[in-house]
Amino acid sequence: MDNLVIRDAGPDDAAAISALVQHTVRTSNGKDYPAQAIELIVANFAADKVGQRMAERDVFVCQSGTRIVGTIALGGDRLRSLFVDPELQQAGIGARLVAHLEMHARKVGVRELSLSSSLTARGFYERLGYRFIELQEHDGVSTFLMVKTLR
Repeated sequence: MDNLVIRDAGPDDAAAISALVQHTVRTSNGKDYPAQAIELIVANFAADKVGQRMAERDVFVCQSGTRIVGTIALGGDRLRSLFVDPELQQAGIGARLVAHLEMHARKVGVRELSLSSSLTARGFYERLGYRFIELQEHDGVSTFLMVKTLR
């Protein structure tokens, strides 16, 4: 996939980001979480909520042509909301988004990035150098707290 562009997300992207995240969560995380947890996550990514969070975070999207195929955000010193279109997972888009975010985080003075990984994504983050800290539970959803020192 050579025609990918990573750019800052704008307010007009909120609906597309919401649709991407909701589709990805239902498709990619459904096997690791119960239906009620999936619906809780999906509700948390309604377009209006995405728009509100965009005002508080540095949000990026990955585009293929005119289509948004991935998204990631930096909130303080936390990597947040990495999602890639399920049909394009395993194509390197997630790793490119993480690399872009890490570079941005370094520029704004972040020295250590933390994240809450889904059960589904732990191996992906470990391959990128994040290390497991602890298992977390929030509203019946299990995640892994992970960190990486940025150099």
